Amino acid sequence: MREYRFALATLAATFSLLVVGGLVHATGSSLACPDWPLCYGQFFPRMVGGVLFEHGHRLLALAVAVLATTLAVLVFRSRRDRAARGLAALAVVLVVIQAVLGGLTVIYRLPTAISSAHLATSMAFFSALIVLARRLRPAPPDAPPPGPRGLVGLAALATYLQLVLGALVRHTGAGLACNTAIPLCDGGRLWPSGGPAQLHMIHRLWGAGLAVLVLAAAWGPLRAALRRGDRARAFLALAAPVLVALQVALGLYTVVTYISVPVVTAHLAAGALLLADLLALWLSLGGVAAPAAEPGPARELAARTA
Repeated sequence: MREYRFALATLAATFSLLVVGGLVHATGSSLACPDWPLCYGQFFPRMVGGVLFEHGHRLLALAVAVLATTLAVLVFRSRRDRAARGLAALAVVLVVIQAVLGGLTVIYRLPTAISSAHLATSMAFFSALIVLARRLRPAPPDAPPPGPRGLVGLAALATYLQLVLGALVRHTGAGLACNTAIPLCDGGRLWPSGGPAQLHMIHRLWGAGLAVLVLAAAWGPLRAALRRGDRARAFLALAAPVLVALQVALGLYTVVTYISVPVVTAHLAAGALLLADLLALWLSLGGVAAPAAEPGPARELAARTA
């Protein structure tokens, strides 16, 4: 139980890191600290303006890295489950790669490929923590049989790809490539001629398709959960279409408000929550079953001497 609670705390910190990372780009603070890993040669510079967002993001990332490493140590010390150990090790590897990519982003002055890979890695790390937390969660004694989950997994993968695509839109400056025209691009075109505008429209079209996929994926698990009186799974299934609707609305509002900082940050946060919800739903339907509770060293000794 201790490892499970620590995994949840690490997840909460990681979600906060994702939101703060969105604020760094949205406020134009990505190069507020021209050096890395320090900021103007200091570990604690004056936290004002863009430095507050940029260096605050770095400090929070350091805290998340410490949490992930501590979680891995706890898992390796108290669990024999190879899957849990593998996920814990993967989380540490991903958080290290994420930190390196963050540093390269600053050193090479925001190259699109590295900046987008940084976001992709952060979402992969977030996903790995969700799967690990599920693995560490004590299995309920009366767990219902797995329900329909194929479309749910596909929707989770499509959401991850949409988040990466959104990062490409942001880092290529294509957020307003279609001006403020909705739902078509500027001039009423579904497929514009310019490269940035085409990327922007791919993101919009993928979002529309994702909304349909999420609705289809959530319907089966929702019906099954309601029939069994399973409130937890019903909540997860119902939250998915609500979150995807919110995500689409925030995406459109981002364009209308000329990429307002609170709106675009909320757009990223809603996308991360949608990914987390779909992964949690998929796992609850049998994606990764939690193993039986393992006794600790003290309990093993007591059992042998009893």
